[in-house]
Amino acid sequence: MVKSPHNKKIPGSLVAIGNRWFSVGTALHHQKNMRMKKIEDLYADVKPDLGAIADPLIELSGRFLRERGNFLPHAAVLTQEGKVTLVGAMCNTSDGVADSAYIKPLLRDGLKSMAHETSLKAVGVAERVTVQQSGGEPIRAIKVLLEHRQGVSVAFYMPFSNEDSGAYVFGKTFSVPANSEINAWEDD
Repeated sequence: MVKSPHNKKIPGSLVAIGNRWFSVGTALHHQKNMRMKKIEDLYADVKPDLGAIADPLIELSGRFLRERGNFLPHAAVLTQEGKVTLVGAMCNTSDGVADSAYIKPLLRDGLKSMAHETSLKAVGVAERVTVQQSGGEPIRAIKVLLEHRQGVSVAFYMPFSNEDSGAYVFGKTFSVPANSEINAWEDD
């Protein structure tokens, strides 16, 4: 790439990608497409692992809602051997009462410890949240944040509501790329 003395790109300069030369604009577009393709390929590779822990977390969260009307954050891990283990955190407060703000850090720290002590492929945490979907009314949802050892983080949301009878109705699950919150492998 041709650069000025101040290390700025010169309009009309060329960039080599492999053994081909492209204009800077074309090269940036090509690199972005290559990154997107790599991300899509990586997600396709880890999707079965993420699904292996997402499904039991969503199922358990739904059961807690139907049976108790609420739930505290809980987690799951996937080992290199493909074994899924559900994980919870216990309250150690003087009154025996905990909330999400108390439990989530315990889970995060526990998952990080597990990832360093054993060979985990993926981790996930389920919690009850309220989200705003594309300018609409806020909705309640089960959120499952999933993080894979290969660097993929995604959040699944399953909206839910109560009918007049008290029964829970679950909506269609949607997913979005997410920032890592657990950072189980940040020191690897």
